[in-house]
Amino acid sequence: MKKIIILLFITTLVGITSFAQTASKEEVKPITFKGKIHFERKQNVHKQLDERAKGSNGNNEWIEMAKKQNPKYKTDQFELFFTDQSSVYKPAPDGITESKMMMMNMPADRNIVYNDYANNKCIAEKKIFEKTYLVNDTFKNYSWKIKEEFRTIAGFNCRRAETIIMDSIYVIAFYSDAILAEGGPEGFSGLPGMILGVVIPRLNLTYFATKVDNYLPTEKELVMPSKGDKKDYAQLNKKIKESVSQWGEFMNVILWYVNL
Repeated sequence: MKKIIILLFITTLVGITSFAQTASKEEVKPITFKGKIHFERKQNVHKQLDERAKGSNGNNEWIEMAKKQNPKYKTDQFELFFTDQSSVYKPAPDGITESKMMMMNMPADRNIVYNDYANNKCIAEKKIFEKTYLVNDTFKNYSWKIKEEFRTIAGFNCRRAETIIMDSIYVIAFYSDAILAEGGPEGFSGLPGMILGVVIPRLNLTYFATKVDNYLPTEKELVMPSKGDKKDYAQLNKKIKESVSQWGEFMNVILWYVNL
């Protein structure tokens, strides 16, 4: 009987030790309410050019020339400063790479987006061609569908979610509930945790966090944008349609980028 008790004791002790060793090897991310996230935005420029070629009536010489003059991918760096009350997403210092051809710089490609979670408000500074707009509106109501798929981004376990924007643009997002503050790159929000990855296949565009710093942003870092012609999204979309209606299908592409 004593032998059985001793054997059970040793077995239990080995099990507890094994569990402790396993747990110590796994990095458990703390619940985060504030910090700074480094985002990398990557555009497949050559695929974007191929999309434009579809509506060019067979005259694709300029498309091929543009491919030769521009790398396949354009990569830009952004920063997201956040607390559980507000956030600011903006280009990192020297984070935007200029394309060799001006026409390759897409509209609204260096947005500053301020989110006020307490009041459900978003203020975004967007440069669209030669003009700057200050868009003041409520949060967009994304109809997210949460999936049983996970991936690790910037050291955080993230869950997949999907939605449709602008009636036809499919968006994949990955969020972490270890960061309880809302938000994400551009104007994306509305999931039960911080969005650390976004994939937009139709625009050949991705956003992924590369690093998360856990600290309290300063008032200077969380300041809202204030420059530009004031509009809400409905007014801005109407203005764009009036200005570039002669551009055919490419007008829709501009609207897609402006409404991210």
